[in-house]
Amino acid sequence: MTDKTSTTDRPFQPKLAIHFSWPSSFAALGLITYLFLATEPDIAAYYGLTGEIFVWQYKVAAMAVFALLLWWDAHRYGRDKRRHKRERERLRGEINQLWDSRKQLQRKAHAHAGQADKLKLFISDKLLEYIEYDEKFLHFKSIAAEVRHNGVISFDKVQGALEAAHAGLPEGDMARRMTGDALEQLRYLWDLLDLATADNIALHIANQMFEFEEQYYQRELNAEATATWALQPDFSPVRALQRALLPMLEKPTEFSERLQSDLPLQWSDDSQFHVHIEPTGNLLGNENHWVLMLENLLKNAQFFSGKRPYRHKHRRIAIALREQQGHAHLSVFNGGPPISADDQQRVFQLGYSTRRVKEHHGKGLGLFFVGEIVKGYEGQVRIRNIENTPARLSLRVTLKDGRVVTDMIETQMVDELPQVKLTDGTLNNERRWQLDHRAVEVEIAAQGRSEPHRLALGDSSGKTLWLDPENPGRPAWALQVQCRRRDTELVFTPLDVRGVAFDVAIPLAASRLDDDSSDLDLEPDLDRLNEPFRALEDFRDTGTEPFSSS
Repeated sequence: MTDKTSTTDRPFQPKLAIHFSWPSSFAALGLITYLFLATEPDIAAYYGLTGEIFVWQYKVAAMAVFALLLWWDAHRYGRDKRRHKRERERLRGEINQLWDSRKQLQRKAHAHAGQADKLKLFISDKLLEYIEYDEKFLHFKSIAAEVRHNGVISFDKVQGALEAAHAGLPEGDMARRMTGDALEQLRYLWDLLDLATADNIALHIANQMFEFEEQYYQRELNAEATATWALQPDFSPVRALQRALLPMLEKPTEFSERLQSDLPLQWSDDSQFHVHIEPTGNLLGNENHWVLMLENLLKNAQFFSGKRPYRHKHRRIAIALREQQGHAHLSVFNGGPPISADDQQRVFQLGYSTRRVKEHHGKGLGLFFVGEIVKGYEGQVRIRNIENTPARLSLRVTLKDGRVVTDMIETQMVDELPQVKLTDGTLNNERRWQLDHRAVEVEIAAQGRSEPHRLALGDSSGKTLWLDPENPGRPAWALQVQCRRRDTELVFTPLDVRGVAFDVAIPLAASRLDDDSSDLDLEPDLDRLNEPFRALEDFRDTGTEPFSSS
């Protein structure tokens, strides 16, 4: 039954024959007739039957045949009854199974209908949320635009009062400096409100750039006439970085003093930041836009700097600003997780956030502002994922007695983390050297580099921590030197350098001016355009008309 059902996919239908007790019935009629003729000799004689067939032996035989046929019919009846009973039970089972299957399908239909209702409810709720969000967003923009419109009068009054107060205070006075800071913050707040009410931030900044560009050209052509202008068309990216960074530093005053003294500047006196600033030309545009971009990059870096498993005590937020090929290059490195290629295409979109953790969800505004401001400045922003790589270093230690100890240091990756190879071939988190004399100098050089890095050790005893000088913001190794009177201990530790760097390149104001000179190259080359007609002119010089009829 199973094979037949499985091959035809139809229920099994056995042949249920109904056997009526015809043999025993006919046998009963025959037996009755035989016994009747046995009792009526005249009738038997009429049909030519003799008395020999009515002897008791034939009667017993007839009775036996009848009993046999009766037993056979009874047997067939019992067999058919059992077969019908089994078939009835099977049909009842199939019917019950069919009902159960139908009930199960009904339950599934109800469940799916419930899920569909829930999905519809969820979609409608989300649509309502989005509609509400859009309405709130539009409402907020309307309020901001109204505040901006009505706040112009108040802004002018406050700005005028601050400018008058600032001009009336003597140079070097604390109140003058505070008034100047308040005036600067007021203009910064105004520019933020200006960006918040713009429908397209990049286009808004680009339009301002055109206005600043014209003023910049006029100033370049007539510097004396424009020297008294209150609004300058360019600004220093170093000062913008200083404004954005100062509220986050542990020692802002010392940083400002070092920054004013000279450039380039290497600032490592902070547990959170490492700053490298080189002399950079001015940028065209509004300084406050750059401050906003820097604040968002730095806050994003601050969020990831304290997250596991990427943090360690020697790594900081590395900030580098330099000038290269007519552009101001800004790099902000943070110890966050790598950003995939797909996410790099979306990281600057509105609402997309890199903070994908349960306890904190970003609003997707910070990097959106960064991307829009960079586009407005016609610059470029690039994301670099930085990974750990194996390295080979040479170590050279000069002892006080003149001896020199050299060794090779090799690091390898284990689960993306660097580990140092020991002398027995095993890997460990650190490697130690115990020298039998006091060390006076340590040199470390990366393989393939000609110039080693040297660390001079004084005569005083104690521990000296030396971080990778090639990458002070994200050092790849740390060497701890313990000098004692008669011996020296060195401990080399490879460090995790994983993280993400945001590189921003903005064209300098001077390079924009230089680019205009290249427009001269777009002047039509008349000689080249006239080349196809050169033959005609030569022919005309011969004094013969080319199309004259002969």
